[in-house]
Amino acid sequence: MDRIDNHNLVKIGIVVDDIEAAARKYAELFGIPMPKISVPDPDAPVTHTPDSYTLYRGEYVPARTKFANLQMGPVTVELLEPYDEPSPWNEFRQKHGQGVHFITFTVNGFERHIEFVESKGLPLIHKGEYGSGRYSYFDSEDVLGVVLGLQELGKKQA
Repeated sequence: MDRIDNHNLVKIGIVVDDIEAAARKYAELFGIPMPKISVPDPDAPVTHTPDSYTLYRGEYVPARTKFANLQMGPVTVELLEPYDEPSPWNEFRQKHGQGVHFITFTVNGFERHIEFVESKGLPLIHKGEYGSGRYSYFDSEDVLGVVLGLQELGKKQA
């Protein structure tokens, strides 16, 4: 492998302080419907399985966040209001406040792409799987100006 196999941007993640206000303002500005805001139960027990987990800086964590997806042409803008617990989104908010946290590309061959990106000097910091897909973030802010995200949808590939 000598490159990431897809250069079509599919998602931009923006950390916000107030997801309801941010989502409402996007809807108002672009004349789109108010998106559904997903709010995980902060008191629900979290279990990790081989098909559903969140690994952040080497530890299994809940990594809960309120989120809303806005489909803006071919790109999804994902608004995230993180809970005050270990997660890449909360770390970003603590360090920078609100702002663009990540850009994501869809790939085939999730694990080999992780190995490739790490071989280029960008360590994996976050990885999650949720049954129908998986995603990862790399420590790339210092060289790319943003966290690089890769996702694979559907059945896990080699």
